[in-house]
Amino acid sequence: MEWQTHMLSGVVAGYMITGGDWKGGLIGGIAGILPDLDEPKSKFGKILIPVSLPLNQLVGHRTLTHSLLFAIATGLTLALFFNMNVGLAFAAGVLAHAVGDMLTGRVKLFYPFKLSVGMKVSPFVFFVNDRICRVAMMLMLLFFGWKDFTDYFLSLAN
Repeated sequence: MEWQTHMLSGVVAGYMITGGDWKGGLIGGIAGILPDLDEPKSKFGKILIPVSLPLNQLVGHRTLTHSLLFAIATGLTLALFFNMNVGLAFAAGVLAHAVGDMLTGRVKLFYPFKLSVGMKVSPFVFFVNDRICRVAMMLMLLFFGWKDFTDYFLSLAN
């Protein structure tokens, strides 16, 4: 998936798992693009090349940072340092990223085991899957977030 779709899926996952908390959506959105840190050509990878390049050389792309192990470890760590909602939102964003990549390719979800999970797809199917998911995520945000958004602005008016 492309980074915009990963970010949107992370926002939706973080928002939903924290019971409609927009801070959870923000954390999930960041976590939704973070797993591609293992790819030096990705949005985060270009910014953090001193981390991205060695990580890619050590474990490769779509391995450690796309795994259940990474989602659980980072989620638990953040929950210890902040609170459970932060940890849950982050883990949900990472998992949303992994699921998105499984719709457009294969990931080592059970890293360090070698099993790859997902679908091998053509570039055209990749594009179509990405766009369908992106529109679905935007619609979910509108559907689930609209009430919270309007309630917030109505409370400001009172």
